[in-house]
Amino acid sequence: MTLFFWGILVGFLIALWLYKRPQPHAPSLSFMHFGNQTKDVIYIFETKPTWRFRYISPSLDLYLGEGTVMRSYSDAQECFRRIHPDDRRLLLDKVAGRVNYEEAILQRWRTNDGAYVWFEEYTTPIYENGEIVAVQGVIRNIEAAMTERERLMYESRHDSLTGVFNRRAFEETIAQAENVCNVGIIVLDVNDLKVVNDEEGHSAGDHLLKRVGTILQDIESSVYRLGGDEFVLFLEMMPEDACERMVRQIEATCQKESISVAIGLAWASRPETIEALWQRADDAMYERKRQQKIDLLDV
Repeated sequence: MTLFFWGILVGFLIALWLYKRPQPHAPSLSFMHFGNQTKDVIYIFETKPTWRFRYISPSLDLYLGEGTVMRSYSDAQECFRRIHPDDRRLLLDKVAGRVNYEEAILQRWRTNDGAYVWFEEYTTPIYENGEIVAVQGVIRNIEAAMTERERLMYESRHDSLTGVFNRRAFEETIAQAENVCNVGIIVLDVNDLKVVNDEEGHSAGDHLLKRVGTILQDIESSVYRLGGDEFVLFLEMMPEDACERMVRQIEATCQKESISVAIGLAWASRPETIEALWQRADDAMYERKRQQKIDLLDV
């Protein structure tokens, strides 16, 4: 048995011991010594009654940057902000019990410097009364072992101009989105892109699209550029009021950057089809664009 798998076994036993303790954030000195020495990341993530980390080994800061562990303790959504957009669904499936826990999970996490690092994870769910109440895992940095093939796959699903997901990735995402709950779709159109291209040149138009892509990615990872001036955000397991706040945040940020956009939002607790929800968001965006033109005429 390899040293890595011995580490996994030890990590799971310690994680299980931690989970059963009445004071999970006060491990013994001997455990703290072990956690400080290991380079693999050991964690417990509780899913019931609320999402929170019950333990993260300090080694996570070595890979993602100082302060990552403390931010993750204070805000369970930190991991969802750091996960690579391509791997977000995998993370959601992992905490919801929709993965094969006998197989390694490959994923990328963003460092404080903005770079993404590859990790391999072995995860075990913790059950109480027949439902998952937590997941525990051991994560190892495998950045050096990634192949060119995987990098090419990454490039095939991203827009080369803005770095966000492309249409192919969006079509794959909605095709896989079955029986999802609390789904929001935001459609954003960049106003006057044609005017910018005609008056300032296509390089200025490209720069505008890059700025919009950066703004959206700073707010949410699941961003897609479908072509031209249209972007889409696909939001899973997000309450309606949170989606509405995100729209207001995008509008405020774009206004601050003097970028004119039209935004439409559609949300459903259990959408009949993702395509229909997308169409509702698209219709809402065009209605918003129409209202903006009327408002300009009234000025």
